[in-house]
Amino acid sequence: MQLYNSLSKITLILIFSVICAGGFVRMTGSGMGCPDWPKCFGLWIPPTDASALPQNYKEIYADRGYDVLDFNVYNTWIEYINRLLGLVSGIFCFFLLLVSIFTRVKWLIFSTFLLVILMAFQGLMGAKVVYSVLEPFKITIHMFIALLIISLLLFLYRATIERIISYSDLAKKWIVLAILISLGQIILGTQVREAVDILIKDYDKVSLIAYLPSVFSTHKIIALLVLISNIGIVFYYRKKWANFLPEISGIIFIVTSLILTGSLMSHYGLIGILQLLHLIFAASLLILQVSILLKQSSLPTVKFP
Repeated sequence: MQLYNSLSKITLILIFSVICAGGFVRMTGSGMGCPDWPKCFGLWIPPTDASALPQNYKEIYADRGYDVLDFNVYNTWIEYINRLLGLVSGIFCFFLLLVSIFTRVKWLIFSTFLLVILMAFQGLMGAKVVYSVLEPFKITIHMFIALLIISLLLFLYRATIERIISYSDLAKKWIVLAILISLGQIILGTQVREAVDILIKDYDKVSLIAYLPSVFSTHKIIALLVLISNIGIVFYYRKKWANFLPEISGIIFIVTSLILTGSLMSHYGLIGILQLLHLIFAASLLILQVSILLKQSSLPTVKFP
């Protein structure tokens, strides 16, 4: 059981790193750095120079945008490393399933099997994103599945720790509301990013903000709800500060950082590093909120001897 808990923690960190790497891929515009899947330009290890590609590679991958794109070694390897992280995460999920079988805890085996299925589906979705030439809707689904996977992993990690903190139902309802708001805000954020990807072809990163659709205004309004809901979390859990110190401290820092990065992007343009940090902070906030809920949850837990 200690091995399972340690593996789940490592896998959780790996999945989070994949989300961060995915954000970096988006920031650098490397999504089509590898125009096929699972190989990259038909190779298991991508080239470091265009001379290693067929002379007619632009014709071969014309339907993936290479009729106008050129081979870029940095974009290719950024996307390839992102895929490698995903592969390593998938392997760890499989190891987790093997270890769960030895625990003989049926619900733990089933939950871990569900995790492996989600990872396999995520890999399939990654292929669909590539073959659709980064269709915005598929990118949003890809992100949503990643959040489901990381939430399930956090549950498995918490469930194998012999520690449940009892707390009021009102606080639980409030944290569930905050999680739903954060999840909705992340999905809205991906839709804003989709609109940016379309407008960036005609406008620079500063002026295109004025042309963003109404989803951007909604995103800013929901940001106020994110702030209010997290103020509520800090208020409700202030009396149990010792039990929730990492989460509450993290929430205060992250919400402040989200407001700062969001404001900077609104006034100074969609700077790549700010977009990446904004995504990482948003995903981190959701993780911390789910962690608070699971710490005091009555969900099934492993019976320790």
